[in-house]
Amino acid sequence: MLATRRFLPAALRLRRAAWQRPAIRSLATLAEESSFKIPLIDFSKFLEAGSKAEKRNTADEIVSGFRNVGFIYLDKHGIPESVVQKAFAQSAEFFRLPAEVKSKLEWEDPRSNRGYVKIGRERVTQSADANEIAQLRAKAPDFKESMEIGRDWDKTWKNRWPEEKLVPQFKPTMLSFFQTCHELHVLVMRAIALGLDLEENFFDDQINEQFHNLRLLSYPSIRTNLLRQEGQARAGAHSDYGTLTLLFQDSVSRRSRSAEPSY
Repeated sequence: MLATRRFLPAALRLRRAAWQRPAIRSLATLAEESSFKIPLIDFSKFLEAGSKAEKRNTADEIVSGFRNVGFIYLDKHGIPESVVQKAFAQSAEFFRLPAEVKSKLEWEDPRSNRGYVKIGRERVTQSADANEIAQLRAKAPDFKESMEIGRDWDKTWKNRWPEEKLVPQFKPTMLSFFQTCHELHVLVMRAIALGLDLEENFFDDQINEQFHNLRLLSYPSIRTNLLRQEGQARAGAHSDYGTLTLLFQDSVSRRSRSAEPSY
């Protein structure tokens, strides 16, 4: 998904949906040229609503977008641009570390969703067959790297942080961003609840333990001809797990390195 900095795309798994982005053209451009249109939601109307009826108007738009398209652009969502850009900057600093430094932070158990994932280790796909996934990974692994962060107080799985001197303020920045995203997550879920004719706080106790995953993604430069090989992609078509994905994305050119937080 490509978007400008002003908007926050969100995807809810009300239905299985997958979309692969073109190499250069933006998603907004693609949406204008085809029947695939992602609705733009002004979330400030929900945040500043003076009545339940006003909230319901925005809630209905959100649920309609998820039901009919699977994605929405969330505008005026309340997270300051400076907060998002600080997360981008810290993410980029982390991915600039030498490979041997990042490799020391690799996740040790796939159940943890914590730690560094190097280029080629993953292959996201719609398939649920372990053998097929292994074959796809061997043939055409995803050309991306990521850093995954969960709730820092978990007793079973621990986050894997770089040394403070290597990326100053990385840990506090990401933990703060994690919490900021959780707070927005709660508000969006409340809007969804209203749009589904449920009590506004219906989902509150389903997400209050914050079993979330903050995923920083980097797409290093790659030769175009490599992406044209059969099955090769930055990230294969897939459906996210969980209730809601908040995707923050900077503008990206073919020559740039993207450091993209996804919650």
